[in-house]
Order: sequence, then structure tokens, then C-alpha cells
Amino acid sequence: MRNAAKVLIVDDDKSSSQLLSEVVRRMGLKPVVASKPMDALNVVKLQAVDAALVDVLLPKMSGVDLVKEFRKTKFADNPVVLLSGVFKDKAFSTDAIQKTGAADFLFKPFGAEELMNVLKVAFKDALGSERWTANMLLTRNFNSIRERAKAIEYLESVKGTDFPYVLAILLEPPLSGHLNIVNDQGELFGVTINNGYVVNVDSSDSQANAILTLISNGFLNQEDFDEFQRDGNRKFTIEHLIQEGLVSPHAVAEAKLMQCLADLKTICQSSSMHLNFSLSETVDTSANLSVSRERIVDSVIESFDEFYNEHNMSQFYTEVKNSPVRCTRDFAELEKYWSRPEFHSLDFLKEVVKGNETLGKALEAHSEQRLAIYRAIHILALNREIIFDDASRAKNMDALLNRYISMHWELENRNADEIFQYFGAPSMAPVGVITGIFDQYVKSNHPDQLPMDCDPKIRDWCRKCFELVSAAKDTMIDEKGRAELMEKKKTQILENQKRSSELVASGLDYLRRGQFQEALAAIKEAEVWHSTNLAFMIRVWAECKAQTGIPKATLQETLRKLEKLPVDDRRSAYYYMAVGQVKKQLGDVAGATSSFEKAIDADGSFSEARRELNALGRPQKEEKIDYLTADITTVISQLFRKKSD
Repeated sequence: MRNAAKVLIVDDDKSSSQLLSEVVRRMGLKPVVASKPMDALNVVKLQAVDAALVDVLLPKMSGVDLVKEFRKTKFADNPVVLLSGVFKDKAFSTDAIQKTGAADFLFKPFGAEELMNVLKVAFKDALGSERWTANMLLTRNFNSIRERAKAIEYLESVKGTDFPYVLAILLEPPLSGHLNIVNDQGELFGVTINNGYVVNVDSSDSQANAILTLISNGFLNQEDFDEFQRDGNRKFTIEHLIQEGLVSPHAVAEAKLMQCLADLKTICQSSSMHLNFSLSETVDTSANLSVSRERIVDSVIESFDEFYNEHNMSQFYTEVKNSPVRCTRDFAELEKYWSRPEFHSLDFLKEVVKGNETLGKALEAHSEQRLAIYRAIHILALNREIIFDDASRAKNMDALLNRYISMHWELENRNADEIFQYFGAPSMAPVGVITGIFDQYVKSNHPDQLPMDCDPKIRDWCRKCFELVSAAKDTMIDEKGRAELMEKKKTQILENQKRSSELVASGLDYLRRGQFQEALAAIKEAEVWHSTNLAFMIRVWAECKAQTGIPKATLQETLRKLEKLPVDDRRSAYYYMAVGQVKKQLGDVAGATSSFEKAIDADGSFSEARRELNALGRPQKEEKIDYLTADITTVISQLFRKKSD
């Protein structure tokens, strides 16, 4: 797919996800589908995803909670559209948008056109279509050959005067390949690049231009050439002229250089053109030509008066005038430029470049030298000595820094197995799974993938994260390391279970004493150490007692989670207590009463359920006990319960 922007679709309804995928494809984007929240979370941890469509009702985790987890990853501030066919309350959608920072909320069912219209607005800034203009390249510092080639692929129609800047980007070694050009007049040109040098330029007039250059520079006699043609040599190459002894090889090399520059100048005269570039490991260098970027820049400078007036320069730099100028290498290496005639009386540009100031500020302060400033800046830009920060760069860099700090915080106290579980691996995953996840991590998170000029803090935190994951991988693929880790995990699990049980007991004690906030805090901590269904049921109980005004949709979702618990758990008094508390908050008095009565049926000593029934003003069913034959513990429990009631 030409446009590589990815949209993550999270929906457990297959037909719905198919519709969403189709619309995303029609927009020229690439859908990535996940039906489970954890799968979706693993995608955004390991891949670069540009936007997401998330259904609110998902198994095990709500779409709202999932997006909140997204925000802790590389996904950061990327746009999200929430979807729901169940929750159609406007208040719920407003609350969900506020909690997640979503761009929009769509209610199912909806048609493809309606969805597309919403996505065009919601994803406009983050995605658009990946079509660039030449001056957008002013903000890019390309770190790889493929990045530069892809940038050319994404270019829309290019002005002739902008072409040298596009070519300058391609002439950064060691790139090699072929650039095909079609201008607005339908003329075809081909530029062959080998390891950062132009080695050939082809056009319909290339041969004629070379001959004219030879004749005008005295390397070929006009009469000799005319006679050569009269002898039947109408279709010929310059090599034929050399073989006939009419031109020396040295003269041909000079003529080819002049012809190359002449063709490039013709390209610059075009109003617009379309480009296509293909990478190649080997190219034909038989033309024996090597034109460097510096020589082409010199040719541009010679054409300043012809092509580069203030209007053209202003148009090219309009979008970056107020963006800081940034050196692509050490400032001291730019010293050679200040002695050039084009930089005469422009010493103030040193501070502009060195201090990361803006072009607009320099133009405003020295308005009488505007054209000279533009041309000097253009020389630095053509030589790729400077780029400009784009408007979102600072924001993106901050997000990247926060992402690696957050990831490091998540990973630093985990063992090797837990680190890979964070990225979606099962516990003690096979070596193949570990290496697969690690390879995915490296593609997006290796320190070498960062921009060369990124903040050292970002590089440092990226390196710290990479070292943690790399060390975890080494442990997980080593047989001895895995065995030691397994033994350590067994010990840790037992310790965690013990700590969790102590906290659950503490939470229950707080609940029975009416200290609901303390109870909720203890149960939540217990679930951090070791999550159990019992802890979940008691947490629901504590949440309902500690909080009032819980949203109806949240309560309904909690009920659904409770109803999905195993049968044995749904027979316990704690289950009925939790269900009763939720129904009480929902205003379902009859349902709450029934649940509290079932809690007592399950455990006759459950006095908290009796208190709830008293609070509801409902009579309690008396438990009939034969005091002569009943167990002594039951008798005492009944007597104490009567006393407490």
C-alpha cells in the first residue's frame, strides 16, 4: 500500500471490524485489526500506529480503559474514534471523550459514508494522505537511504525551481538509483545517481546539447561534424565521434558535464513535474560522469538571478519562516561558508543558525537584505547543512521522551519473563516467541532508529529501555537463565499470594468496620500483588460502598463481568454481596434484596448482608435452627447474630 499510515481497529464483532477495515482501506490507509484489548495494547507497544478505532464494549477491558492504556505508550496523543452500539447515552459519550481525549464518538449502526466523513475530520491532522510538497522536506533529517527514497515517492507535483533541493536530498551518499521526471510539457528526463553522484542525465535533447557544447567550446569543428553526417552517420553516439578521431575523450567528458548541467537547468525551467525514484544497488556508469552535489549547487548559484527571485524564495520558505533553524552537524563545520561572496555582510546569520533562531526573525530585522538572506539560507539548505524544526517537532519529541520514561518505569522492576509479558508474551514463552517479539521491538525502538539530532535525554532513556529488554531477551533464550528465573518466580508467586491474602483479609476487616475507603485501597493493592476472583468480588463491594454516583454504564459493565465468573464463584456469599451492591446503586431494590438474601443463604453468618437488608427496610428470612441437634458453632453464630441485629 502506497500510504503506510496505520489505523488500529479494536472490535470483537467480526462483521463490524470488516466494515471498519474496508472504510479505512478506501481512505488509502492500512488497517491493523485486533479483537482483544490485550492484543491491541501489544500492537501499540511494539508498532508505530497512527490512529485507532475502538469499540467501547470489549471483553475483559472497556474501550475507554484501553485507550487510557494506549496513552501510556508510543501511541501517546494520536487520534482515536470511539464506537458503541450499546452505550447510546450522550452523557456517557461526553464522559468517554473527556477521559480518553478521543476525537469523536460514533453510535452504531452507521453507514460507510458516515464513518468516512467522521474519520476524514478526526484523522486529518495526524494522517492526511502522505503526499508531500518539496518544501516539506526542509523539516526532515533523513537517517536512512530508504527514508530518502520514500520521501521522493510521497512528493506531489514539484516546481522546477524546487527540483535542485529534491536532487540534493538524493545526492547524500551512498544512495544509488534512477530518477524519472515528466514535466508539465510531457518531456521526459532521467537522472542516474551512483553513490551520491549524478552519473548521467538523459533527455530527448541530450545528444544535441552535447554536440552543441563540443562545437561552442571548440572541441569539435562544425565542418567536420557536417561532413561526418553527410557520410551517412545520422544516428550516432559521441563515442562514434571519438572512434573517428573527431573529438578527444577529455573533451567528451567536459561536454557531458556541460550537457548534464544544461539538462538540469531545463528541468528547473519547468512549471511543474512529477517524479519517480527507484533504488538500485548497481547503476550503469558508462557515461563516465560524476557530478557532485556541490557542483550542482554551484550551478544553482550561477542561476540565482534567472530563477531565484525574492518571490520564489519566499514561497519556498513560507511554511518554515517561524521554525527554528537547526544544524545537521557541528556548527564549526559551516565556517567555510562565511567567506563566500553570497554571505558577504550577512554575519548575523551565524547567530541565527548557531542559536536555532528563525528565518522570519532575520528577515524582519534586516528587511533591506531579504533576497540575500534567502539565497544564503538556500545555499546551506541545498548542501543539507541546515533543516528546520517543523511545528509539531517539539511536541513529538516531548511525547517520545515521556514514552520512554514511562516504558522504563514499567519495565525496570520486572523480571525477564514479566518484561516480555508486558509486550504480550505468555508466561515463560518459548524461545521463538521471545526472539520474535524482540525483533519487533528493535525495529521501532533501537537507539539507532532515533533522529540524529534528537534530544540526548531521549536517546538516553531509549538506550535504558533497550538495555532492559535486551538483557531480558538474553536471559529468556539461555537455558540456565530460564531455569533460575523459573525457580525465582515460584518463590515470588508464593510471596505475592501470601501478601495478597493478607491485604484481602485486611480489606474485609475494614469493610466490616465501615471504613470503606481504606477497604478499597487495601483490596486494590491486593490485586496488584495477586489477582483473584475473590479479590475482584470484594473490590466491587468496596467500590460501591466507597463511591456514590457511579455511572450507570460502568455499573452495568461490572454486572456483566460478575456474571462471567466461574460457576463456583457465583455460588459464594461474596458474589451475591457484590451483585447486591451494584443493583442497589442502580436503584434495583428488588434485585438488591434478592441478592443479599442469597448471600445469607450461602453463608448464614454473613451479618453485613443482613445490615444491607435492614437498610433497605426489607424483612429477613429467619433461619430455623434446631438448638438440640445443630452444630454448636452454628448455634453460637445465630445467638450472636440475633444480639447484633
